[in-house]
Amino acid sequence: MSKWKGTFSISLGGEDYILRPSFDAICEFYEKTEVTPQEAQEQLLNGTQGPKIIPACIWAGIYGERSLNGGKIPSFTVVGELMRKNGIKDYTVEAMKFITYSMSADDIIEKIESKVDEEEQKKS
Repeated sequence: MSKWKGTFSISLGGEDYILRPSFDAICEFYEKTEVTPQEAQEQLLNGTQGPKIIPACIWAGIYGERSLNGGKIPSFTVVGELMRKNGIKDYTVEAMKFITYSMSADDIIEKIESKVDEEEQKKS
């Protein structure tokens, strides 16, 4: 896993990807959608997002990680098509996580991740 706060992994088309909500990633998200992170978060909460919002979150998160590490970045279209195979709305939670983490300070992310770890340990 990446050393950066807020990174998380998803499976897409049988491949695991790490998403990183970096500054570059959120700028790329805005360029693709012309929607601010705050607007996207509200749209995701209300279920009123346009067709680009969820795929743009996932693509931008992959961009954030791979641009930092020199990895090959799949095109937006490829990511969208891989997501469509499972159903784009199946990635709503991950999209919300990306948007929320992109606007949050590292200490807030750490508290969230710590709380999630605690909850998972209780289930075990």
